Amino acid sequence: MTDALKKVFPAEKYLLEGGEEVTVSPVPFGKLSVFSEAVASLFAKLAESGLTELKDITDLGRVFGVAVEEVMSLMSIVLNKDREWFDTITLADGLGLFNLILAQNFNERSKKNMSALLAKIGSISTS
Repeated sequence: MTDALKKVFPAEKYLLEGGEEVTVSPVPFGKLSVFSEAVASLFAKLAESGLTELKDITDLGRVFGVAVEEVMSLMSIVLNKDREWFDTITLADGLGLFNLILAQNFNERSKKNMSALLAKIGSISTS
């Protein structure tokens, strides 16, 4: 990866309990379509189950109980791993990787840009 790309997409290394090192990078814009489909599928599954707010660890457990396949699908896109790979890692590693993926892709800068973009699109469509 070039130095310029490393600045744009700062990868982080995650060491699994088994010793494997996994590189986690923010989702590039070119994967937005497939990534947003996975996120939409996850949110739809959660809404279907009535889980619209996360208040405590119990709710997080419900997320995985209701939508574990959707979570792994989203993670698979980011990590470029097949579904079977997730059966080989520990629960702690799966949670750690998911946390890192969320931190990289749903940070304050992303939220700010998404809100601004939605506002602009909304103002264009109502003109």
